[in-house]
Amino acid sequence: MGSKRSEKKFNSEIKLDKKHAQILININQLSKTYIEAKEIIEGLGMHILKTKYLSPNKILLKLDTKDMRAAALKLTENGFLVVKGYNAVLF
Repeated sequence: MGSKRSEKKFNSEIKLDKKHAQILININQLSKTYIEAKEIIEGLGMHILKTKYLSPNKILLKLDTKDMRAAALKLTENGFLVVKGYNAVLF
């Protein structure tokens, strides 16, 4: 588990986008991977516009949608245990 201090560090690196939703996921080789997340998101008809690695196991995905709720729910349903979503600012 990460500390509160490292959590604040990641939150400070996330800049909300005016037009695009973003999802922060936790991945590792033993459980869920980036490729699995990408397939799930694309299965919903969404696309990843940008991928930013915040650490070896934390990835921020910028989506081509304003609302991330469907993607976050589907990722959680498929076993991604650490998922944080950020809707577009101008929703």
